[in-house]
Amino acid sequence: MRETKEKNLILCDNCGVKAAREIKRPQVLGRGAKMIVVDNVPVIACKNCGENYMTSKTMHKLDDIRIKQKKEKSERKIAVAEFA
Repeated sequence: MRETKEKNLILCDNCGVKAAREIKRPQVLGRGAKMIVVDNVPVIACKNCGENYMTSKTMHKLDDIRIKQKKEKSERKIAVAEFA
């Protein structure tokens, strides 16, 4: 099973080692009343250097989503926990 995962590794743009993989995470854009949560955003995570980053293509797509959300308001309730 471990061999299968290692075949999906890609070269990290930060450290140059083939130890990174694409994962999906939620991303928060903006804050307060203008906050948008985008699910399943592809992020590159490197096991070697610990860096997490997005490609420019992903960043452009997030900008498009943010602009579109300003025009089309859609609301979804989410649970919010306070760190105490």
